[in-house]
Amino acid sequence: MNLLTNVFYLISTALLIPVMLVLLVSLVQVVSMLGQLLREYLLRSRHAGSLDSYCRALMHNTRPLPNLQPAADAQIAWRDEVKRITGLARRGPALGLMGTLIPLGPALVGLAAGNLQMMSENLVIAFATTVVGLLIGTMAGAIVGVKKRWYRTDAALVEFALARVLERIHSQQHATNHAARQLPHERVNRHAVASSGGNHHSKAVEAHPEAQTAEAH
Repeated sequence: MNLLTNVFYLISTALLIPVMLVLLVSLVQVVSMLGQLLREYLLRSRHAGSLDSYCRALMHNTRPLPNLQPAADAQIAWRDEVKRITGLARRGPALGLMGTLIPLGPALVGLAAGNLQMMSENLVIAFATTVVGLLIGTMAGAIVGVKKRWYRTDAALVEFALARVLERIHSQQHATNHAARQLPHERVNRHAVASSGGNHHSKAVEAHPEAQTAEAH
C-alpha cells in the first residue's frame, strides 16, 4: 500500500511542471486569439457598409454570385476555429484544477513536517494555477461566443448565396433540357411542312392539265 501511494504521489508531483507549461502556452494562445478577435472586429466594422450593400444586391440578383468551393471551405474553417477555441475554453479550467490539486500534497507534507515555507510555496502555486486556468476558460468562452454569433450571420449569408447559385444552375439545366426536347419536335414539324407542301404541289399539277404539260416540257 505504501508503495502504491508513493507511486501515485510521484506521478502527481511529476505532472506539476507539464501542467504549468501547458497553462502558460494556453494563456499565450488565448491572448493571441483575443488580438485576432479585435482585428476581425475592426475589419468587420470597416466593411459593414459594403457587406450590407452586397447582401441587398444579392437579394435583387444584381451582383455576380460567388463560387461554391470557397464558400464551403469558409464554413469548414469556421467550424474548425470554433472547435479549437471551445477546446481551449474547456482545457483551461481543467488544467487549473490539476494545478490546484497537485501542490496540495506537498503543502500538506510541509505542514506535517512543520515546514511552513514549503507549504506556502505550494499553496501559492495552487492558487496561481487556479487563477490562470479560470482566466483562460473565461477569455476563451467569451471569444467563442462572439465568434459563433458572427459566424451564424456569415453562414446565413453563405447559405443564401448557395441557394441562389443552385437555383440558377437548376434554371440553366431546365432551359437546356427544354431546348433539347423542342429540337426533335421542330425537325418533325419542318419535315411535315415539307411533305405537305409537296403533296399540295402534286395535287395542283393533277388538277391542271396545262401545268402537267408545262412540267413535262
